[in-house]
Amino acid sequence: MRELIEKLNKSTINLSKLEKKEALKFSKRLESYTHVPTNKKEIERMNSFISNEFLVSFVLQIIENYKYPRESKYPFDIISYWYCLCFLILSNQDKATEFSINLGNQFLEKNHNDLWQFRRLLEFIDNPKFKVLTKNIENYFLSKQNDLESYKWAKEIGLELPNDNNWALFFEISTDGRFRFGNDLTPKEKESRLRITTSVYPLQGGKCWEIELKNWNNTVSARWPTLFKNEIRLEKKRKNYVLKIEPSLRNLKLVIEEIETILDTRFDKTMYMKRFKGKIKNKNAVKKWLLE
Repeated sequence: MRELIEKLNKSTINLSKLEKKEALKFSKRLESYTHVPTNKKEIERMNSFISNEFLVSFVLQIIENYKYPRESKYPFDIISYWYCLCFLILSNQDKATEFSINLGNQFLEKNHNDLWQFRRLLEFIDNPKFKVLTKNIENYFLSKQNDLESYKWAKEIGLELPNDNNWALFFEISTDGRFRFGNDLTPKEKESRLRITTSVYPLQGGKCWEIELKNWNNTVSARWPTLFKNEIRLEKKRKNYVLKIEPSLRNLKLVIEEIETILDTRFDKTMYMKRFKGKIKNKNAVKKWLLE
């Protein structure tokens, strides 16, 4: 059982029979969720509880004493926490609103790694009381754009990224230039076929891009940025390889060239898989940049 759910359940011991029933029903609902709320539909899952004043006070008391760490690592129950926060914000009760605004301001003052979660949540909240906080958070992210690798890369290649939080893109290339299922590959191809998947997104937890290299057998693999910096895991070699080129979006083509050299292979730079979400303009810039 997740940590926050356990705290909620233990706190029902002195409640009336009816209050306990309501609290446990809420707790059980939280337990059914497998990730933090990411869109309006998931946020509105809490609407069925927001008219219950007792439950708002009960959850608020628990959340106030469940301190959010600088980095949300296990055993911190990030899933239940963000659903509880959605619940408190949607309730529109004064104390719950005051707590939520104060928490948002604390995240902002500390440049918290999960401020982007708050930003995403507020995009779906139609409450004028959060107008100032929403504007301040947006201004924070706008002030960071020029320093982000994703925006620097986009500007260099002519890709136009929106200023909001509702965008993302990814593309994939491989050594054979086409999408393949595992059962379509021979044993030799499962070892030799390499793919590189690149993801770009708004600032989240200190990151705004990801590059992954792997083969089907997972004997060759790497993911950047990581704690292991430039390393490529080579399971069949005596030791892993450390790239000389610093992995980044702007260095992606140079990284590909170095991988081709060390692994004696060649990538087809045609994107056989790609996805653009949000108001991204001049999408062909990515294809042109890869192939030039």
